[in-house]
Amino acid sequence: MSSLVKPAAFPGLWHGQLPRCTASHRISGVVCPLSLQKEIHWIGPTRLHGWVGAVAAVVLPRHTPTRQRCRLQASAALGEKEIQVVAPKPSSPTEDRTEPKPHFDWDKQWYPIFPTSMLKTSGPEPFKLLGRDLVLWKDGDGEWRCADGICPHRLAPLAHGRVTPDGQLMCRYHGWTFNGDGSCAKVPMAAGDARAESKLIGASCSKLKSYPTKVVKGLLFVWPHSESDDEAGRKNPFVAEELDDSPNWSVFDAPASWRVWLEQSWDPSHAPFLHQYALPNFAPELAVAMEPFDVEDLGDDGLSASHGGYMQSNQGMKAFRRFGPPCANSTNYVYPDGRTIGFNFYFVPTEPGKVRQITTSYFVPAPTDAGEDSGLQGNMMQMSKVVLRGRTVGNIEEKREGIVTRMSKSIRRRWPQLDRIEQGLKSWKLMQGLIGDQDNTVLSFQDSVGLPAVRNKYFREARTSEKFGGPPSEYLLETSADELVARFDAWVAARGGGPFGEHGLESHSPGVFDRWEAHTRFSKDAQAALAFLSGAADCLESRVVPACLLVAGLCMACGLTRISGLPTLAAAAGIFAKTRLRKHAQGFLSGLPAAPGLPLRKLWE
Repeated sequence: MSSLVKPAAFPGLWHGQLPRCTASHRISGVVCPLSLQKEIHWIGPTRLHGWVGAVAAVVLPRHTPTRQRCRLQASAALGEKEIQVVAPKPSSPTEDRTEPKPHFDWDKQWYPIFPTSMLKTSGPEPFKLLGRDLVLWKDGDGEWRCADGICPHRLAPLAHGRVTPDGQLMCRYHGWTFNGDGSCAKVPMAAGDARAESKLIGASCSKLKSYPTKVVKGLLFVWPHSESDDEAGRKNPFVAEELDDSPNWSVFDAPASWRVWLEQSWDPSHAPFLHQYALPNFAPELAVAMEPFDVEDLGDDGLSASHGGYMQSNQGMKAFRRFGPPCANSTNYVYPDGRTIGFNFYFVPTEPGKVRQITTSYFVPAPTDAGEDSGLQGNMMQMSKVVLRGRTVGNIEEKREGIVTRMSKSIRRRWPQLDRIEQGLKSWKLMQGLIGDQDNTVLSFQDSVGLPAVRNKYFREARTSEKFGGPPSEYLLETSADELVARFDAWVAARGGGPFGEHGLESHSPGVFDRWEAHTRFSKDAQAALAFLSGAADCLESRVVPACLLVAGLCMACGLTRISGLPTLAAAAGIFAKTRLRKHAQGFLSGLPAAPGLPLRKLWE
């Protein structure tokens, strides 16, 4: 029985690495194939006896893509029959002996940028994507346009420009004006100069690169490739089918790179450890070792996986995860009684060391006929009942109406800014959650030391997982809970290393607790709420409290001692309210306590 073995037959092998035979196998002659610089050199014929020898000669990494696994088929009747591995004929020097890697263009993908509910003006709205400065605005037809955010004249930021009444984008520096397709429509200082106008108006040298946009389920997507409009039209953004037409999206810019944020989203086992005290039943002593994942490689369409519980409180739960390139994670937790929690995350690679999180969640209650004893007892279902706190999810249900919500409709009509203030206060609740700060604290450190540590070899050298194979990594991925991270890293490495390439991950991360940079600077709702809180605190401090103290003093001077107690209490209440309002306003700027408090956050107490 003979078999011709070629590297192409084993897609699980990485960079030409072949299994090595061990001395315990019965091998005649020089038999082990060696790999060097992705070139396969066969030293001699191989004779391996029996089943153990056959597996040792061509064994693959245990977990290669589910649909692409190469499984040795051998009969127990082989007995002592010899299996010979025959060396292929050497190729000529001109032949390419390396297998081509899958082509994946990270520019030719749909990336979500903003929920349309946040784009309440015609623009310009600045943002970063793949390290580029871009800008959004509405043209004369009410369609969102996207183009480079730098004026070709003197490199001024178009984000500080304005949109003309007919929907053109005007640079604030010298008034150059651009159409929706990026072409230059007007140069004020060239008026009357026919030669200058002919060189600039409608010319390629003055044209902004423009990019396709699309709105799906309340999200505005951008295709950051200016010369593939047809391809963009044929491809749809990845959006989970379970979502309704107008989900309640939340948006935060977070430190750490696109890669580590997605890796974290494929690693549920971190929750009871990293997120202790953030949610009920999250504690290290309640963690349970995970069973192996069931992972399927979907090629350029990403990965899908399913797994069981990872804590005592969710044993019996079944989770289904889907990676939708370039940056989406759609996850459903299905409990034995039928209730479902769904999470949808986008980790948009804005620049190296920073992502934009666009997230939402939903909850499907158990069927009404579900019995009390459905496999999870006592408080084991609490995770699916609580209002999850943190920036990664929205509220499942409103527990109580806020003060702003209870105001009459007549006041709202007179003061339409109240709607923005209400939404901004809801975002404040999300920012104050522990989950996001706990994630940021660990992931920003992990991202800053990971690749440099192994590249410079001051920590240790990169290594390939013995259990899952794949490319060399700075991680030690050997438990069942690590499988999806290992498979995701292999998927990304096979496609150039991600949006910024293999060497685009090293950068200085922004502040972990910087709320202004993370959310408030681009959220008009948060800015409205911040202005409301600050204004109310200023009013109490400068007007209400002094007035109450003045009345109390006059009452004391007139001998009305008992009556003076009322304005005194009002002044004390005003001071207390002012302090609380200042604290809430501080939450829109930083996650650290305001002075004179210590700049310290206790995330695990």
